[in-house]
Amino acid sequence: MEIQEFIKKVEEIYDSLPEWVKESLDNLEITVEERDSGYLLGLYRGVPLTKRGIGYNFILPDKIVLYKYEIEKVANLENISVEEKIRKVLLHEIGHYLGYNEEKLRELGGY
Repeated sequence: MEIQEFIKKVEEIYDSLPEWVKESLDNLEITVEERDSGYLLGLYRGVPLTKRGIGYNFILPDKIVLYKYEIEKVANLENISVEEKIRKVLLHEIGHYLGYNEEKLRELGGY
């Protein structure tokens, strides 16, 4: 899949998220990188909502990076659609933004 088509799918999936999820996302940038990341499908960089204090002002946006190559590869291995894998990875990284660790994310649905 071409990078622009992949980005369009990410945007469509983001737009389809429940409003309460989107409303909870503040100062967050979501990007796509085409390169092979090794084993990472996505990465959250920033300060989770649960760790932000009163001094959290004028800060650069937190960032979620989705790795196109790895997502496509794993979707193929798992025999699921790329869209389904994008959604799972995006929700997983949003979970980190909200302050959930890996264990809690697995409890909530295996993302």
